Amino acid sequence: EDATMQHLCEKIVELTGVSIPGQKLICCGKQLPKDLTVSLKEAGFTTGVGSRIMILGKKFDPEHDTDYKRIVEVENKAISMEKKIEEVSAEVDGVCKGQIDKNIYAEAKSMQKRVKGMNEDLQKQLEILDSFSLNEDQPECKTKRKAVATKLNQAMDKNDVILEKLNQWIKQGLA
Repeated sequence: EDATMQHLCEKIVELTGVSIPGQKLICCGKQLPKDLTVSLKEAGFTTGVGSRIMILGKKFDPEHDTDYKRIVEVENKAISMEKKIEEVSAEVDGVCKGQIDKNIYAEAKSMQKRVKGMNEDLQKQLEILDSFSLNEDQPECKTKRKAVATKLNQAMDKNDVILEKLNQWIKQGLA
């Protein structure tokens, strides 16, 4: 008797795999409300012989969701860029440990330019993620987008640390 639309919708997810935002429920010819706090009785849900609920919706399939595929493409680019950042980080550590001479200084300036370019690429990937218009019935895409954005931001933070290290080293070299 205390059951709410939330309880019903969660049970439907469990049984069918159709996410709550993707569900449209019909009982006795009337659509049940989307408000999950409403009790089943208030929603007009009746039980008895022959009572049925019709569920309209579809399961999430990442292989057929173009937005999800595009988010995965951005994620793959982020992973690739993270590897480049790790490589550059090792190079920067090596350069910063060396004695200051003109060859190393030129290499440091070149690395500085590469690191700034990677930051721009990371920023472009974030802009691509921001350009997606996702609907309420795409919670998986929203979750994936958030995870990829977090990964990109972490990569940018690492890149900023590398850039700062290079800037400090170059500044010391000029002093």
